[in-house]
Amino acid sequence: MQKEEIRAKTNQYVEEEGFILPKNVFRDFFSQLIKLAGFGLGGMFVLSGKKAGKKAASHIKEILGDNLSLEDVKECIISYFEESKQCKMVVFNISENSVNFKAQHSVFAEGIESKKPTCLPLGGTIAGMLEEFLGGSWEPKETQCIAQGFSECIFEVKRK
Repeated sequence: MQKEEIRAKTNQYVEEEGFILPKNVFRDFFSQLIKLAGFGLGGMFVLSGKKAGKKAASHIKEILGDNLSLEDVKECIISYFEESKQCKMVVFNISENSVNFKAQHSVFAEGIESKKPTCLPLGGTIAGMLEEFLGGSWEPKETQCIAQGFSECIFEVKRK
């Protein structure tokens, strides 16, 4: 499938199913949620992300069809996050059993200071998308986060 077609149809999904919320409003909300909840709720953030990712991937598959190559899946995921302005993917390596990626401008981290990574929903969403697109069970791990003072967030997502 052509990259332009994937981008256009993913953008169509985001426009039809998304809603506009200023980033600073979301950042303030999420920052307060992290401070109030602590990190005991990390599993909930990942699980919620997974559910959202599965739902998004399911809708994207309805638009694009089921016959997606690994490169198509990669482009769908990158397009989804960039079109929805959740983050910018600067590196994204995908195989049948793992994904490694680096993201900048994460809405879950910019403007937030934390000793621990805060982009758990982002990793969970990608894991959920991979489960829907490629099958199996996937687990994300954020090894570095903008909220910790780094310039980008780094993730490993592995098939279980």
